[in-house]
Order: sequence, then C-alpha cells, then structure tokens
Amino acid sequence: MYFPVGWPKRVGLALPGENASIRHICCDAVKILVAAVGDEFLGIWYANPLIPIAYFRRTEDSLRQYGSNQLIVWKPDSRQLALLTASGALLLYQLDFDANGSGILLQVDPPAASLKRDSAELFIKENIPRLSLRELCSVTLGSVITTVCCISLSELLLATQSCELLRLQWTQLEHAENELELPALAAIKLRDIPFYVQQQPQQASARNVPPLSRDSYVASLEYSPFIGGCAAVFSDRRAAFLIANHLRFETDHMHGFWVPDVEDASVCSVNHKFRLLAYGQESSAVNVYAIDDATGGLEFSHRLMLTENVLPGSLGAVNELKWSPDGCVLAVSWTNGGLSLWSTFGALLMSTLSWDFGLNVDLVRQNPLKLRRLEWSTEGYQLFMLTQQPPEKPEKDKSNVLQLQFVKSALSMNPCMTTNPHILLQGDDCLYLNQGNNLELSYAGSQATFPSSGVGSDDAVSGDGDCLELKQRPHMGSILTESKYWTVLQLPLNYAATNWPIRYAAIDPDGLHLAVAGRTGLAHYSLVTRRWKLFGNESQEKDFVVSGGLLWWHGFVVMGCYSLLDRTDELRCYPADCKLDNQFGHKLQVRAPVISLNSFRNQLIVLTADGIVSLFNMSKKSAYALDVECAYELDVKSICIHPACIVSLTVTNLKNELKPQGQQQGGEQAETIIVNVCGRILMIQRDAGEQVPNTLLATCLASCVEVFWLSHSLERCAMRDCLWLYSGAHGMRVWLPILPPGRERREGEQGSAQRLHSFMSKRIMLGFPLKLYPLVVLFDNVIVLGVENESTLYANEQGSHFSLPFAVMERKSQIYLHMVLRQLIKRNLGYSAWEIAQSCRSLPYFPHALELLLHEVLEEEATSKQPIPDAQLPSILDFIREFPVYLETIVQCARKTEIALWPYLFSMAGKPKDLFQMCLQSEQLDTAASYLIILQNLEPSVVSKQYATMLLDIALQQRKWELAKDLIRFLKAIDPNEIDSPRSSMVVNVKIAPPPQVNTQQQVNQNADAFNMVLGPIARERSFSTTVTSNLPKDKQLAGTAGVAPVMETTSSGAPTVVRRRSTKQRETFCIDLILQRHARQLLQNHKLMDLGYMCAYLDFHLVSWLSQESERAAKLDDFAGALQALHVELQLPSPFPTPVKDDFAQLPGSVRQTGGGGSSQTSESGYFSLATPNGAATQSPQLQPSIREEEEELQQPSSLPVLKTRSGSQLSFDNFRYRRLYSLPASEDDVAVDPLPGKLSIKLRYLLQLFIEANCTDYALVLSILLQDAASISRIVNGIIRSESVHSCRRTETALKQLSQSTFEHSGSLYRGFVLTLQPHVYLLEQYIQSLGDAACSPLQDASPGDEQGVDTATGLHELEDEEGEFVPKSQQANGNQWTVSDLRPNHQRLTRHASLESNGNPAVVSGSSAQSTPTQRQLPRQNSRDREGCHLM
Repeated sequence: MYFPVGWPKRVGLALPGENASIRHICCDAVKILVAAVGDEFLGIWYANPLIPIAYFRRTEDSLRQYGSNQLIVWKPDSRQLALLTASGALLLYQLDFDANGSGILLQVDPPAASLKRDSAELFIKENIPRLSLRELCSVTLGSVITTVCCISLSELLLATQSCELLRLQWTQLEHAENELELPALAAIKLRDIPFYVQQQPQQASARNVPPLSRDSYVASLEYSPFIGGCAAVFSDRRAAFLIANHLRFETDHMHGFWVPDVEDASVCSVNHKFRLLAYGQESSAVNVYAIDDATGGLEFSHRLMLTENVLPGSLGAVNELKWSPDGCVLAVSWTNGGLSLWSTFGALLMSTLSWDFGLNVDLVRQNPLKLRRLEWSTEGYQLFMLTQQPPEKPEKDKSNVLQLQFVKSALSMNPCMTTNPHILLQGDDCLYLNQGNNLELSYAGSQATFPSSGVGSDDAVSGDGDCLELKQRPHMGSILTESKYWTVLQLPLNYAATNWPIRYAAIDPDGLHLAVAGRTGLAHYSLVTRRWKLFGNESQEKDFVVSGGLLWWHGFVVMGCYSLLDRTDELRCYPADCKLDNQFGHKLQVRAPVISLNSFRNQLIVLTADGIVSLFNMSKKSAYALDVECAYELDVKSICIHPACIVSLTVTNLKNELKPQGQQQGGEQAETIIVNVCGRILMIQRDAGEQVPNTLLATCLASCVEVFWLSHSLERCAMRDCLWLYSGAHGMRVWLPILPPGRERREGEQGSAQRLHSFMSKRIMLGFPLKLYPLVVLFDNVIVLGVENESTLYANEQGSHFSLPFAVMERKSQIYLHMVLRQLIKRNLGYSAWEIAQSCRSLPYFPHALELLLHEVLEEEATSKQPIPDAQLPSILDFIREFPVYLETIVQCARKTEIALWPYLFSMAGKPKDLFQMCLQSEQLDTAASYLIILQNLEPSVVSKQYATMLLDIALQQRKWELAKDLIRFLKAIDPNEIDSPRSSMVVNVKIAPPPQVNTQQQVNQNADAFNMVLGPIARERSFSTTVTSNLPKDKQLAGTAGVAPVMETTSSGAPTVVRRRSTKQRETFCIDLILQRHARQLLQNHKLMDLGYMCAYLDFHLVSWLSQESERAAKLDDFAGALQALHVELQLPSPFPTPVKDDFAQLPGSVRQTGGGGSSQTSESGYFSLATPNGAATQSPQLQPSIREEEEELQQPSSLPVLKTRSGSQLSFDNFRYRRLYSLPASEDDVAVDPLPGKLSIKLRYLLQLFIEANCTDYALVLSILLQDAASISRIVNGIIRSESVHSCRRTETALKQLSQSTFEHSGSLYRGFVLTLQPHVYLLEQYIQSLGDAACSPLQDASPGDEQGVDTATGLHELEDEEGEFVPKSQQANGNQWTVSDLRPNHQRLTRHASLESNGNPAVVSGSSAQSTPTQRQLPRQNSRDREGCHLM
C-alpha cells in the first residue's frame, strides 16, 4: 500500500549554529505544522516547503530546574503545545497567529533585469502563516510525569511514576499555578482498578498474573476514541489495555486487560480506523490485537516478525511503532537498526534490512538506519526518522533527522478504485500509473495451441520462399513481464502550489481520464490529449474541499465534498469534456459529510457521517448533464461503532445463493450491500419482497480484510460473481459459487423437482498465500498485480549524500489459478475446478499454471516426513490428464524438481518409458525430447541412447531440424563407458522403500577390505571396470596388441583399467552418421532436395563428400523428367509438362519478364567455378569463367545478332545465338522470355547446384540447371563430362537431354520448351564427342597419351570450335604457332584431338603459360574450400 521512492534525505531542523540533535518530532492534527524539539529549544516548521516559522529557546534557569526536553504534544486545534521535560515537568506553549494574515515570505525581485523572475512558477504561492511562540506556564506534580497523550479537543491524559493517570483540561493548565496539587484533580489509581486475564481457548485454567508492583508505572500510553480506552506499557514490561465504561475516566468505572502472551513489551500504538492495538516487544516481534465486541476484551489478530535477511536476535527490541494517518501502514523500528513497513493485517511491504548498503556496511554492528523516533508527515507522504548518534562519536554538525519519501496506492484513500484494472499510485505532487489492461491489449487475438491440436510452430522451415530464419512466435509467458513501465504525471504547478498535497486520485475504467483532489478544488487529466484541466475561476476552486472520495462514471467525475462558501455538504458531478466550471456541474446537497462512495453500473452508494447509506440512481440527460435521484436510505449505525470505522463499501447483485446465468445478466438492480467495518466484511441482503436491504440480515463473511474486489458477471471466466478478499498475513481469500454438475444444473434451470441429493453449499471460501501485496486483480487473466520495493546503491562513500540506497518500485504479478484449483480439488469439488480451468484454457500461460499446481503438491508431499494417507497428487494428476498438455506438464515439472522426487512423481504419473511412447504416438516430439533427460537419469545410458536414436529418426522424417540437432548433440554427449553401467543416480523414495533399510545401508562400509577382514578372503565376481585377462600365451597377446596402444588408467584401488574412449566415441559418431546418411539417401531418392539442403545446414552434414560417394548410387537418375516433375511438386511450382491451356506462363510466380540466360549471371558471380574430377579432386577449368562471362555479355545485348568479343588470354565459346545461326534454330520470343523463380528460392537452388557440381553428381546438377534455366551451368556440366573422357557419362548426359527434350516437345505448353531448344547444340556436341571417342578407341596412338591430358585437351578443343570467320584455332596450337581450320577439323576429328594432346604434351611450359594467362579472374575470385562450403547456411 505504501512504497518508498528515492533517497532518505537528511534535513536540519535545529537552530542555526546550535546542536543538531533532535529529541522528538510531532506533527499537528492536520499534518501541516511540524514541531521539532531539541535539548534546549522548540522549533515550528512548515511541512511544504520545509522552512522554519518560529523558534523558542529555553533559559538556563528553566533547563536547570526542569531538565532537558523529552517529547511534545499538540493540542488538536494547533494553538497550544505541551512539552514534557526530563525531570517530569510539563511546559505549556502558546502559538499565536498573525492577525494581519501576511505570510513570512516577502518575495521581491532584485533591481537587475537579468535576475528577475519571468515566470510565475518561480514564486512560492503558498501563504505560509506568520506565527509566534511563547511559554505560558510550567506544571509540576507531586510525582514525576512519565508520559502524556491527548484524548480529546480539550483534555490531556498524564501518567505519573506513582502509577496514576491524571485527566486534565488544557484550560486548567493555562490558569494553573506553578505547581498543581493532586487532591484538586481526578486521579485514576491503576493499582485499585481490576485487571482481567483473558483465558485462551487452549488453556485449561486461567493463568495467575501477579498484580502491579510498588515500583511499576506507565511508560508508554496511547488513546483511541473509537476503542474507548488506552494501550499501555508498564515499566515492568507488561502490556495492558485500559478501558472505561464511559468517557469520565474515573477509577470506579475503569478496568484493564492484561495482554496475553506479551511479557516483554517495550512500546505500543493504536490504529483508530481498524481498532487495532500493536505492542512491540524486546524479542523484535510485534503482536497486534483487535477488540472483541462480544466480550470487550482483546482478540489476537496477527504477529509481525521479520525473518528474512535477519539473524535471530540481531534486531534488538522494538523501540518505535507508528501507524500512518490513514491506518493502512505500520512503521516499525528496532534498537539495533532497521525500518520495516507492514500493512494493516501483517503483510510486509518494505524492509531496509534487505536494501543494498554496499560491501563496506555491516548492518548487524553498524546500521546506518539506527532509528530512535518516527513521525508521519502530511497524508503519510513523508516519514521523519530520528537516528541514534553513537556516544563515542557525536556528530554535532550533522543532523540526525532523515526524511523518506513515499507513494501510496489510491486504494488507501479511495477504495472505490478496486473496480479498475490499473495500478494508480499517488505521491504528494505526482501520480504513478501502470495500465494493467495492456496485458490483454498486447496479446489480443493470440491463443494458446496445444500439441494434440496439430497446429503449432512445428513447420518452422516451410514457408513461402523463406530463408533459414525460423518463425519464432512471441513467448506468451512474457505477458507476466509486460507493461512494467510507469507513467509519471506531475501535478500542474498552478494547482499544486496552493493545493498541495494530493488527497484523492481516481482513474476511469478505460484508463483515459485521471482526476485528483488536493487541499481544495479539483483537476483532471486526459491521457489522450495529455493535457490537464483546471478551474478557470480560481475562486470556484477554493470554494469546496473534496472529503469523501472520487470516482468516474460515464465521462463524469463524481465526488463528495464540503462547500466552504455555502457551509453545506454536497455531491458534485463535472463532465470531463467541458471546462471545469460550476455552470457545467451538477450539485446535490446531503445532510452530513460524505465519508465514502462507490458505484455499481448506474447506481451510486454514499456513506455519510451520520451513519446513513444512501443509494442513488444516475442517468445521463445529455453529454454534459446528469440526473441523480435517491432510491432509498439505510441506517448502518447498528453494525459499526462509528461511521468512520467503515473502511469501504459497495453495492452489488452478489447473493448468497447462485442464480442462473440468464437471470444474472438481466438483473441490473443491485440487491446486496457489502461493507468493510474495521476489517470485517458484512453482507447486507435485501429481504424477500422488500426494496430496501435489512441490516438485521447482515452476515459476517470474513475478518481481517484490508481490501476486497468483486468480479461481476464475467462472460468468459467461470469465476464470475466472486468476492475477493485480501487479509494481509492471512493471504488472499475468494468466496466463489460452487458449480453443480451439468445434469443437475440443467434440471435446476428447468425447475425440475428431481434433483440429486448432494446437499452442497452454494458458496465456499478458499484461501491461498500471495507473495506480493495485491493492488489489481485481473479476473479474466487470473493474475494479481502488485508493487514491490527494491533498492539501488549509487555511491559507497560514507560522507556522500548518496551513500544510502535509492529506493525504487517494480510492478510484479502472480498467477493464482493453480491455487484455486488445488483448493477445490482438495475439497473434492473437481467439477468446479474443471469448469474454471476450461474457461481459462485459452490463456497463454495455462500450461504454466498446471505445472505450478503439480509442482506445489509434489514438493509438499514428496518431502513430507509424515505419512500421507489421503495424498492429493493422484487427484492432481487425474485432473491434469483431462487436458492435452498432460505429458508436457509432467516433464516440465520434473525437470524443475530435484531428482530425489522423481520416483514419487513417476510412480503415480507413469513410467517415463510409457510417457515417452505416448509422446511419440501423439507426435509431441519436443516433449518426448524432454523425457530423454528423465530417462538418462533414471535408466541406463543404453536405454536413453536407444530412445534418442528412435526420436532422431522420427524427427528427421518430420523435418524437425532444430530438434534433430539437439538430439545429435545429446547422443554425442553420452559417455561411452556408461552405456552398459547401471544408473547410480537412481534414488529410492522413502515412501516406497522402508526407511530403516535405507538408514542401515547408509551406515554400512562398502569397502571390500571390511568384508575381507570379517569374512576372510572371498572370491568376487569380475567387475565390468576391471581388465579382462586372456588365456592366450603372452607372446600372442603382445603380438595381437602390438598395433593398438590402449590408454592405461589406474583406479583408486591400484587396478589398471583399459579405456577405449576414442574408439568408442568414433563408433558412436559413426552410428549417427549412418542414420543421417540413410535419411539423406531417402531424401535424395524421393527428390526432396530442399529438405536435403536444410538437413545439411542444420545438422552440419558434409553433403559434398557424401554426394561424391553416392554419385553412382542414389544420386543417379533414371527418369529425368520425373525428377523435374517431383522438384516442381516439392517447390510448389506449376507443372513443367502441363496440359495445353491458354497463357501457359500466367500461373508462374513473378511478373517481370527476363531473358532465358538472366539467371546465369548470378551463377557466374557467385564465386563457384570448380568442377569435381571423377577421382574426387577438384580442379579449375581455365577456360570456363571467361566463356561464361562472354556468354553473359552477349546475352545482355539488346540486339539478337551475335556479337564477337575477343579478349587477350581468353578463348571464345558457344552462345545460344551462335547455335541458332549455326543450326538454324528458331529464335522466337518464347525461347528467351520466361518467368524467373522467386529470389530466395533461386538462391537456395543455385547453392544446391554448386554442391552437386562439386560432388560430380551430374544427373541432379543437370536437372537443377534446367529448373533454373541456367545455360552457363549446363555448359560447365557438359565441359566437365567431356573432359572426363567417360563414354558412359557422356551417353547418360546425352540421353538425359534427349529425354527432357522429348518430354518438353510432347507437351506444347511446357515451361522449358524455349530453353530446351537452346540445349540442342550441347546434344550435338556430345554426339560428336562420343563418336570421336569411339574412333579414337581404334587408333594405334591411343596407348601413347595419358588419359587425363587427353581429356583436358579434348575439352579445350571442343570448347573452341568456331569463330566469326569460320576458323577454329585450338589454344594449344596457338601457343605452338600451328594453325588448324574447320575443314581440317570436321573430317578428321580424331587426328585433331590426338595431335593437340601430343603438342601440349611436348610443350608443358607453353601450356602452363597459356593456362596462367587464361585465368586472371580466377586469381581475383579464389575458390573456397569445399569443406567450408558444406557447413554454411543458406542465404
């Protein structure tokens, strides 16, 4: 509820130049004036700005006679102060106001123009009054006064060392002499009044409490008018509660109660609003008691004890307790240092012992926050703290006053804000807003998918031309961390300057408008326009004070206020869209001051100070006019001591019995009033046939309640019409309706008399703990939002102003769904739990809630030392089994739990092997992979290896590449030496095996020497870890092991052990490679080249080396047309051989028409120019790159005529146009105009093409080249085949091209018709070369030339067939100066090939020189290693 912000500031409240030590600080009743008492002086300060107003310094005679100052008490009208001195005297001071009304600040600008204040913001607009302080009299009694407190507007209560209480009038002190005599006053002798001991329910007899001793007196005293008595602590450390039958406080009418279980009390404090008494103890604890209305005694409420970050006994005694002005927070400090804040009923909000003070600060021995006194300032926004100065090092110049700034929830002053889903915190001049509905808006439309639904992110790599980037869905669990930022709104200076601080703040349900009310007036802010609206007429702003709450209703701001001009109490409504002015407002006069208000739909409920609850019906006349009519009034004085004790109230249609949903939606009128009276929730229902609720029918639903929420008729959530209560240390409670089974509910709605005799309650109260203080409950999201305090250290120097930690706030959240489900299942209300879970099933974190449900029950039952006859875990597992995420929940819970608890879990959830098989059957492969961790720890390694191999095979088949990658890493991480070893980490559960046996086994010495000593030497079975000796002769053993040198290791017992980790590791890797190769072979046989590429990219599969091995097996194609057709199907492209339709190319993706060879430019620029020779060694083709570049340049010419380009060091090659001219092929538009493939898909296919070319898999390379319509790649392939001088390869390529040509020509609408026409020269070239190889086989010169060189020269000669003038000049012959003509070449092709080979053989230097000249670009674009290329990912 309260949260500190910023640094604790050190403020100086002493006289200038005097001792800086302050003894006591006390604020007046309205928290505007601050009185600071030193040893010798009294100072009056203004709260904001913190400036001094008046000082009074005591004389030396007064100090010598009465002693130094101790504490001070204000009179409620802020005109007098009573000061208690060390010798027990009472000094009375008068505070006089200046009649002129002028303030103490005279703001005058200097004459220099540059120093003048141009803005009104630089002036202090607050009129700080001019006060004068004078001493009236000094009062001494016959006994020393020990403490003093104010009990009314005109009376003081004094306690003396003679164990008496004196009731004095302030006016008696004014007219008294220097010394008062006791007989003249009404004295209450505490030794004469009866003290009662409240018997505890568990005690058989009452305790014998000794009476007050002769030396006992009251050391601490505080009075509360709502309790009608005082909390007192005596000098003998006993705590008591003093109460009188009436307000006269006479001895005959008073009695006391000894506080039970408090024997070491040190200080006390009273909460007026909640009627609580807090007693601090020397044991560092604080006991809080409530008033029992039935007996008038004390009833234990809760205990405050700090246990985290604290050593036992290190805090010391509690030396100060201070409730905040609104009674929502209790500040506690200890003698050894430390400050903590607790909510009304015991929830820890903040503790400085958990702050970060740095490494050099020892909080146990030297706590920087060793406090002595605490005092809350205006509205609880500041806390003054007096520190204890060490006596050995008194710092006279350093102030001992610290001021800590706080912000508090709007619920503390305006409880009607519980209906909004926004966290609104208010400071003294600013607002902190966190809009919780951003959680729903951020993920609107996102739904959780379960594995069994078959819809998910499994198909991560299939997409419309996507690259390797995975489709990562946003993690829906991050909803818990969203919207943690704070929107800080500073109050406009024009309003804050005269109306500081903020008292009330409200936000509308949509989070679009904010309203604040300060000391007077009103201002509101629009989050849409980001502008404040203030009263245009400042006098109207000063004419009323908001006193009873603030809320928004349909664009109107509604408030209860007091008119200073008319002296009346009113209800006012102002529209948000108009300017703030009384002419647009609506006023309704009420007969008493408004204490609290709330709204439900179109009804407004108002509580006034006379104890009357009024219900108003509101309706909008127009956009700017409102009509408010009173429906009825209800007197609630009978249910509360005083109307101020009513913390909050609301009106709702919630009833004790559950009505059908159809009737709920139709009921607009509220039927029930819910009131929080001193922490007790009372429900006042309307009697049957009456229009007004009856207070006699009030039902107490719960006690110790700080805040409550109502979930009205929710449409999606089954937890509709629930009452949510927060009870501090007692946790969260929900009062929800019990849903009957479906059949009974339908019969009940139909009005049938035949119902099941279940006799179940209509509602049930469930409780569960929370780790944070709830400020907002999101019912649809089953999340509680709150704020936690944290600290940051900026400087670690002791003398720095920033040496203390900086306090910050962070928004936190917590799911409560699993807690509600557990409570329902525990009470055998499984159907209601199932209904609630079904309504929340669409939430993204619903599986996480089930996991938390299972984890909490498992931790509690598995770690319990006592037997559990009614274990809840089986019921929880049966409940989770109703949802598709059962398998995932089990394994996620197990992986986040200790291994020692696994046997207990899987003994009821099922064996991990069976659960693994269920995951495979339901295709939950990721969940099955998680079960491998379980199997690895509970089963031998051979089992986990077997299941991992099985899962790897399935993951490869379903293209789960990321999963397959993780599985391969898992298999490689298995230690080969543990394959056959039993799992030593298997823990036997104490609930399965008998505990005595486990304890006995732990005490037995397992060393073998112990058995030998007791039983003598015995034979042992051979262990799997010992070396196996052979019966062969030693020489044969040495001969057999000469080639293998095993690594010898020595165990702890000295026996050598043979370790063959390397060979076993290689065997495991070989098995994995076999699985990958088998799957790759299946992909290749099914023409799944894209999957093969993904497999290569993800799994680091060496595709080139494997394809080189499979070039004559799986990489061979028999049906090239069928392979091309299969590739089109896989890539979701139109059929390459379609039936004749109009506009054959309309269905192809892409709209840009390019030339047929346009794709070859990417190939030639990609840097891959290597071809693989048949023996696997990659060689460079010296004339390949220039020929491709020339072909590109000529294809890019706008004219269709062939253009001859000669280049030094390069050779000419065929292009498509020359082929057309030479062989008279038609050059139609369809031959060169085709639609290209999508960009990303083309990149992937070209990458695969390079890999197939490097691996010498010409069949698939040829098909991919045709698919890409890349003539340059086909030229490279044909050149490589010709250079290999393999008749079989040439014939396969020729057959493939003819087969594709035939399939293309048979379908007139074929996509590749024009491109295949350009490939006919390659068919002719292969035919001529095959014929030449056949003639060369009969030549006698065949045996004289090496095959490799012949292949090189043959390829060179066939590439350089013809130039523009019809002459053919082989490169090797050019180097030798010989000339060949085409007429010589064609009739005698065999002689050409052989002669060129011989010439190049005889001149190796010339050939190498020409090769060096022909490859200048190859040196600029170095070829990468094929091994590096295999592991790279697709672009």
